[in-house]
Amino acid sequence: MKLFACMCNQPQRLTAALEPVRAALVAQPPVNRWGLGYVQGGDVLLVRTPKSSGAPVDLASPLLEIRTDCAIAQAVGDDGFSGTDSTPPFRFRRWMYAQTMSPALDGSALRLLEHIPEYLRRNLKGRTPAELIFHVFLAMLHDEGNIDDANLSPAAQRRALSATLKLVKAELARIGSVDTVKLGNVALTNGRSMVLAHLDEPLRLRRLTVTGERGERDDSFRGYLALSGGDGDPKDGFEDVPPQTAVLITRELQVSFADLAP
Repeated sequence: MKLFACMCNQPQRLTAALEPVRAALVAQPPVNRWGLGYVQGGDVLLVRTPKSSGAPVDLASPLLEIRTDCAIAQAVGDDGFSGTDSTPPFRFRRWMYAQTMSPALDGSALRLLEHIPEYLRRNLKGRTPAELIFHVFLAMLHDEGNIDDANLSPAAQRRALSATLKLVKAELARIGSVDTVKLGNVALTNGRSMVLAHLDEPLRLRRLTVTGERGERDDSFRGYLALSGGDGDPKDGFEDVPPQTAVLITRELQVSFADLAP
């Protein structure tokens, strides 16, 4: 299904910046559940709808009443899970995470749990593979002593995510499933920077802009939108992120690309 993630430097203008591409942010039915996570006052807040919908879902609609400079939204199809706790995005303290596919981890799940400290296991609320992989990522940060570093660089986040994906694939290889399981794409943030990963389906990036009173582009506004999954192609202004590549967005809204290899 569809996932989008965005960051900007002027929260009060985010909805105006998204307006030209609102059609690309609508998830087509059937939608099993959907949610939006956003940062406000340094806190990660969630708006999650665990009910299915037979009508299109505008994932950006909650932002009309919210001021935020960082948000992740995702709609999920029928993946065999249900309920609020299984509705993305997922959070832990200042961290927020979403993943577009629900890979069948099967016998790998228990082995992956062994890599997660007990205090992080207690934060596992649902049973989705994406939430489990998120907590493996948190465990990687814990091992490096970075889990509470508010200024952790996107490069360090990319390394932790790469190590996480390497471990997940190694465990899948143990049961002979590494060549058949798709992980989807990933979006994660600590509220001050963001990392996106192009793994198994198209991932597109667009610079967000707003116009001034005279219709000219206002360069005081900076922002980016990443879009994964869904139906059709987004409008002009998006660029394709190369496969197996991470997009790193800094607190200053500088963008770079990096290989996903650890």
